[in-house]
Amino acid sequence: MVIVTAKVKIQPGKVEEFLEAFRWMKPRVMKDPGAILYSLNRSLDDPNEFIFYEQYESDEAFAYHLSTDHFKTLAGRIDPLMTVPGDIGRWAEVV
Repeated sequence: MVIVTAKVKIQPGKVEEFLEAFRWMKPRVMKDPGAILYSLNRSLDDPNEFIFYEQYESDEAFAYHLSTDHFKTLAGRIDPLMTVPGDIGRWAEVV
């Protein structure tokens, strides 16, 4: 299993637009082969900071996700809303 995190900071006043883009994206990702979980979590300390938490069956499933039109569309929608580029991490479950 591959776990992916993406920490993003959204410009003030753009959060609802960001959340709308995520709501559009989630059902599409969950139809991707090998997608297990796709969630968005909001910081308790900063209402403009979010972390995507994603799980995929394999590196190939994650690579497929990155190749999809819906991923490219989401990136095009949310990149202009962020204050800085997202901080992406890839993880492997230990236990």
